[in-house]
Amino acid sequence: STSSDRVTNQLLFFSFGLALYILAALIDYEFYKHYWFVAYGVVVALLALTYLAGHVVGGAARWLNLSLFTIQPSEFAKVAVVIFTASLISTLKRRSLNPTFLVRLTALFLPVLFLVVVQPDLGTAIILLLIFVGILFYAGVNKIYFVLAFVVLGLFSSPIWANLHDYQKERIIVFLNPTLDVAGSGYNVIQSTIAIGSGGLLGRGFGHGTQTHLQFLPVYWTDFIFAAFAEEWGLVGVVCILVFYAALLVSVLRISFKVESSFGSLLCAGVFILFFSQFGINVGMNLGILPVTGIPLPLVSYGGSSLVTSLFLLGLVQSVWIHRRGR
Repeated sequence: STSSDRVTNQLLFFSFGLALYILAALIDYEFYKHYWFVAYGVVVALLALTYLAGHVVGGAARWLNLSLFTIQPSEFAKVAVVIFTASLISTLKRRSLNPTFLVRLTALFLPVLFLVVVQPDLGTAIILLLIFVGILFYAGVNKIYFVLAFVVLGLFSSPIWANLHDYQKERIIVFLNPTLDVAGSGYNVIQSTIAIGSGGLLGRGFGHGTQTHLQFLPVYWTDFIFAAFAEEWGLVGVVCILVFYAALLVSVLRISFKVESSFGSLLCAGVFILFFSQFGINVGMNLGILPVTGIPLPLVSYGGSSLVTSLFLLGLVQSVWIHRRGR
């Protein structure tokens, strides 16, 4: 069945991701600092290839078909942005993060962001932007630059809105009032909140979620997996998953604070921002308090590129901790 195929595929993805986790943990993380341009170049090339010859699903070209399997290069872009941003900032050492440097760094970031936006994949673009800005904030960039960026964004808000796709505008409008289109754009959010609410304290039991298995809740294995989990495991299960993510995020943040290496600290900060942002946005859209953006729940949602990327990034964090001495 399709369900069993997804389980088999996810186990294969997990096995490959676990191997990458171990490999990344064993390699000294400083290696990536010296070869950031390789990750950057490969990702830009893959994103460009996706734009030119990507596999189109639902009107978006986000995947590359490699015959045996498909990959989503925008997931790998998250790794590249974390590595090259942390690497370049860490090379400054005692020099200030001056405007010239920030302009050059932004000039490197914009092609990646642009190639993701034109797929179109607004959700991943938001995550990439949060990672980039978050690392800059963590590195101590003068707050006035963030204020200026916010003002510029406000000035361009009208043309940005005008260039959004119709379905993206609908998601934002329906987010403000899901009842405007109950059978259309608001359907997913309404079914998601029903699923979460019907889970109660202990849930309906594994495999017994009516919203999920009667096909009321769409793509419950990816975007709305949190709602599916809440329906079957209830509030108790939700608390468990919240505790798991809290422990993971606190561990990554503690390593970021403890290591003396600037690159290692920024690397961990980038991973923290990525996981925190994706978790917050995914749960938020499942609860109906954020617009639907198609952001997966890290380590939980079905998808090979997302799972492999998440495990590799955690391997980088482990490498920072293992090789922290002598820095």
